[in-house]
Amino acid sequence: MRGGAFAVLLLVMGSALLVGCPSDEFLCSEGLTRCDNTCVDLSSTSSDCGACGVACSVTEVCIEGACRCRAGASLCGGQCVVTASDPSHCGGCAGAGGTACAPAQVCEQGQCKDSCTGADFERCERSCVDLDTDAFNCGACGDVCADSRSCRGGVCTYDVVAACFNTGQVVGIHAGADVKGPAMAVGTSPLTVARMQDVLLVLDASSRLLQARLTDYGELQARNTTGQVPNHLLVEEPYVYILNSTSNTLQVLQREEKSSFDHRPQFPHGITLTDVGSVNFGANTNPYAFALQGSDAYVTLLGNLQTAPSAGGKVVRVSLTDPTRPVITDTFELPKGDALNPFPGRTTVAAPAGIATRRGWMFVALGNLDSRDFSVGGPGFLVRINLTTRAMRLIALGEECLNPFWVVPVGERLLVSCGGAATYDRNFNLIDVRGTGLVLLNAEDHVVASHALRCPEGTSCLLASAGRFSVVGNRAYVGDNNAGRVFVIEVVGDSLVERRGLGPGSEPPLLVCPRSNGPSLVGDVVAIP
Repeated sequence: MRGGAFAVLLLVMGSALLVGCPSDEFLCSEGLTRCDNTCVDLSSTSSDCGACGVACSVTEVCIEGACRCRAGASLCGGQCVVTASDPSHCGGCAGAGGTACAPAQVCEQGQCKDSCTGADFERCERSCVDLDTDAFNCGACGDVCADSRSCRGGVCTYDVVAACFNTGQVVGIHAGADVKGPAMAVGTSPLTVARMQDVLLVLDASSRLLQARLTDYGELQARNTTGQVPNHLLVEEPYVYILNSTSNTLQVLQREEKSSFDHRPQFPHGITLTDVGSVNFGANTNPYAFALQGSDAYVTLLGNLQTAPSAGGKVVRVSLTDPTRPVITDTFELPKGDALNPFPGRTTVAAPAGIATRRGWMFVALGNLDSRDFSVGGPGFLVRINLTTRAMRLIALGEECLNPFWVVPVGERLLVSCGGAATYDRNFNLIDVRGTGLVLLNAEDHVVASHALRCPEGTSCLLASAGRFSVVGNRAYVGDNNAGRVFVIEVVGDSLVERRGLGPGSEPPLLVCPRSNGPSLVGDVVAIP
């Protein structure tokens, strides 16, 4: 089976791939181990690190089944300490560049002082900390963020969350340190996630919007029904927007509860969301992704590649001036035919996937697929559309990019992932792939760098197919459509540097969605604000 749009086909077939529970027997999903009556990821759970009951200290984190100093802590005298605020090791290990503060002093930002002086600092015993950002005192003195979570606005959460489609789990990642947290079972086949207040919304292929606690991803009872094959999720308070691919709709839900968020859990049992509006794009349009710009949503229509490809190849603008009554206000027909420069002997159709807006322009990752078997039939493009004049420009992405898939701004630059020209066997195992990786465009929308995801010459490894990704700072966290990995690629000027990947000199990719049999699709990788 050839398929440049394999990830898209997986979503369309999502209902056939759901993981069920065969009995009432206590079973743990793949990669988890039973500890008492709980399923635990021993590779990343600080309370059960490497084995049940083996606990790391509050300044340690569990990495690959071993306790190590967590981000912000340093090893001093055999113990992990926070030298920015520890009065015994202020500014560094005592006697090795640091100081032991006098008994009446406090430690603030690595300096001994008589009292806390910073406007954002609170005193916690003899430490001066910012309760909004300090993972060791998050929201209140002594409230430590478990595992590799960060403290954001006084709430413990991960910086990035990966949705594991095949294993029914979500996995958090600490950005920068690039440490993964424990896998947590949520739903059956999670596709993507979003944050709303202190709740993680999880869009599941079972036509449900699920909810989990943001602090530990424990599943909550609150849930909503979506359309068939829900595919993309965005939150714009107090609204939640969901694209349903097979139902061909944009669904709008609204949070009605009021919140006075002040570090305390606001929705311990979940958020009540009410369906308040929807818009239908028409039969076989298969909406794939969307971006919000002001009071409008821009939606890519992939079309049904098997029965009605002509229904796709478009972007539609939906007015959300009144979110309870979304209205289609414009349609952009994307380039087709000879404009796509099909390879010799091929006839291609435009297959738009990811979409992003930047500085009054819209950018669409444009797959170029053969209309007969929907394998890659031409080079990859990015379409740039002026939202005022409607003028379009095709930007060629080069030989390293086939089947462009996702696009995200990185400051003034743009980053595009390329799924590649892939060949699968009948069990959807990836057996060959060309042209998969990332492409970087500068502020003038010129291609300045590309990075291929492939095994080094003369070696073998599990093949990769780049999918959806998210950006934190200058680092892209790229989901793998084959082996359940997340690659970390950093934008450095006009170049791409592989921090965690397959190439020589980099650390191995993060194995976030391990699976013993068959492919493991990272449905999405989402930055959590």
